[in-house]
Amino acid sequence: MAENITLPQEDDRGNKTQGWLQSDKAAHQAMWKLGIQHPMALSVLHFMVSKLSRGTNGVVMSAAAIAKAMGISQRTVQNTIVVLRDCKFVQVLKSGNANVYIINSRVAWQGERGARYASFNAQILVDESEQAQDVDELIRQADEMLPVPLMHFNEEIQLDAIDPSPAAPAQGTLL
Repeated sequence: MAENITLPQEDDRGNKTQGWLQSDKAAHQAMWKLGIQHPMALSVLHFMVSKLSRGTNGVVMSAAAIAKAMGISQRTVQNTIVVLRDCKFVQVLKSGNANVYIINSRVAWQGERGARYASFNAQILVDESEQAQDVDELIRQADEMLPVPLMHFNEEIQLDAIDPSPAAPAQGTLL
């Protein structure tokens, strides 16, 4: 039986990604026109959009990692990003030395002039060849990290499940 690609797919870390994307007709018209004039730019745009997770509108990924994942040159990626920016398909922001690509969304800036920041969700993708350490060592280190409990929407605190040892906070502070 064929896999139903329209249902959310879960990766090996439990993250769900939607099996489909949606755009309006005006965006589709602009995209096919882009494809006629700049076919590689359309390919890079589709690649970036395919990396978005539900609720995200940004991608942090180096041009080298995009190039490697797509099987094209880094220079091609850099040139197509300029086209996508100039055609208003992506907005390119900086976070340190990293490029942040905002796709099809307005970014709201907050704070005083000169100290403004933008807040948005992004999918961050890194390539193993860009890491300072061997990936197997990074995986080993990740396995040794302490778990941080997170609460999700509609979850309730189970006070009887909390360890009352001195290292745990007083139960009254959890309410």
